[in-house]
Amino acid sequence: MTAVLAEKKAPDTPDTPVPPPPRSHLAGLDGLRGVAVLLVVVYHALPERLPGGFVGVDVFFVLSGFLITALLLREKERTGTVRLRSFWVRRIRRLVPALVVMLILVSAATLTVGHETGSGLRSQVAGALTWTSNWVQIHQGWSYSDQHLPPLLNHLWSLGIEEQFYLLWPLLLLAALVVLKRRVSLHLVVALALASVALMAFWYRGGDPNRAYMGLDSHAFGLLLGAALALSAAPHLIGRANTDPVDPDSVDAAASTATRRRTLLGLLGLAGVLTFAAFVPWNSDANFLGGLGLVSLASVAVIHAAANPGPVARVLGWAPLRWLGERSYGLYLWHWPLIVFAVRLAPPTEAELAGSLAVVIAVVLAAISYRWVEVPMCRDGIGATLRRWRADLRDRRARRPRIVATASAFAVVLAGAAVWQAPAESDVENMLRVGQEVVIDSADDIESRPEPVPEPTASARACQPVAEGSPVTAFGDSVTVAVAPVLMGRRPGSVAIATVGWQYGDVATALRQVAAAGQLQPTVVIATGTNGTIDAADLESLVSNELAGRQVALVTPSVPGRSWSDQAVQAIHQVAAAHDNVRLVDWNGLAVQHPELTASDRVHPNAQGQNVFNDVLSQALVSC
Repeated sequence: MTAVLAEKKAPDTPDTPVPPPPRSHLAGLDGLRGVAVLLVVVYHALPERLPGGFVGVDVFFVLSGFLITALLLREKERTGTVRLRSFWVRRIRRLVPALVVMLILVSAATLTVGHETGSGLRSQVAGALTWTSNWVQIHQGWSYSDQHLPPLLNHLWSLGIEEQFYLLWPLLLLAALVVLKRRVSLHLVVALALASVALMAFWYRGGDPNRAYMGLDSHAFGLLLGAALALSAAPHLIGRANTDPVDPDSVDAAASTATRRRTLLGLLGLAGVLTFAAFVPWNSDANFLGGLGLVSLASVAVIHAAANPGPVARVLGWAPLRWLGERSYGLYLWHWPLIVFAVRLAPPTEAELAGSLAVVIAVVLAAISYRWVEVPMCRDGIGATLRRWRADLRDRRARRPRIVATASAFAVVLAGAAVWQAPAESDVENMLRVGQEVVIDSADDIESRPEPVPEPTASARACQPVAEGSPVTAFGDSVTVAVAPVLMGRRPGSVAIATVGWQYGDVATALRQVAAAGQLQPTVVIATGTNGTIDAADLESLVSNELAGRQVALVTPSVPGRSWSDQAVQAIHQVAAAHDNVRLVDWNGLAVQHPELTASDRVHPNAQGQNVFNDVLSQALVSC
């Protein structure tokens, strides 16, 4: 190992020139970067329009694993060594400057934007600067799918995974090549990828989808499959110097059987990725139980086709896609914070328009970042670029550099102040944390009950008044979590079964489980629909079977601006109108008329809203 890594040249640092690596940019691969970042950006700006656009990140993972491994292998083949220091310096130059610029400007902007955008900023920035954003988010319980009040730097989890891979993978790869034959190393990498897919399923089955999604161990399969492609005997142009001769047969590859096979597999892979992006939402079981592994495998086929001459490379090499792909890193960095700012400032009904405008601004900032930060830092080095900037400042005839330097210094001061004073959590996060503790304590009461709750009499199938203070069993999502403390205080002995992020299917499953255990109170409250549509037919079945003979309160969800809002409200109205023992609690109508009752996310009841929520619930239960 020592012999392989031995270097006689002076050590590289971020401030010293590093010889450029072999060619790593191909038009088709740059275009694929453009496709991947478009999927992610559209998903974040218009989540209901492209529910599975998050798979763009998995395409990036496979592409990164392929490129890094191919370049490391080509360097070792050409020189007999791999300059690890040079490799890591190039990674620093490529990733760190643009990231730091974004962190400074976005942190400073939170002081102006407000709306709790700075909540948790200190830990988010620390995670970004230490390449541990994914583990910070796992530790703090942030949900990748939270659409109501997501963290400002939520998107940096994927950079954490990539950067951890960049740190560890060269060492592991070179060690494997020293000890094992290349073919054996390939088999080992494929086995590790399969193990990573299994770990994602393991963590998901254990009830922790965020741990499954954001962990390096459980989401490394895309990077490893890309590395496996590079280790295989599959031909590609990555690493070929610009002066290397090109085999004429490869130029005329459209006529060869191998190229036709690559083209077919590449097109099928691209179609598979796009279909998955169009139809499979993040919270689908399919993602965690092998679906993302299949997406990564499809991405391997696309990358192989795009890295060789042929129709797929020509299509993906379309100039606008390539332009976007070259600036994909900056666009990924900027788009999410700007979407968060825009959505927090805009009315809920204009969330899609606000998100779209944010993406347009992000494209402009990405172009500026690419031109003035990323290219100079990668080409000349961080130190050389900073020295040139400093020289420009000394030129008294140049006003623009002084203006930029003054604004930058001001932004740094504001960013420091924003990070220093940022609260650890938002008011909504604090409210939900407290509410979840109450929910957990109440659920423990079910397990401690020695006997089932007595079944209601047949006469209870009609509407009967429910006295104030009578216990209930409440099921729901984060809204139920939010109102649980007041509900438990007003109705001792009540039980709440709810979790942040639950959709109707989760609520219905929990209700059936409690009903099967004989632990439902005579009065049941259901508040769902905050995170997705409601299956009206299944809700009708619940009320007619598991809840027959009980007094039921159905609460309309209030999620203004969400595509499923009207459907969920209509489903609640429909089922409530069909049964005498079901009361309608129109929280949506009340929250729309009185937005002062909701928190900063305009969804969850604030302190005043929690009391009003329970007031209208009580009024509905006592009346028939």
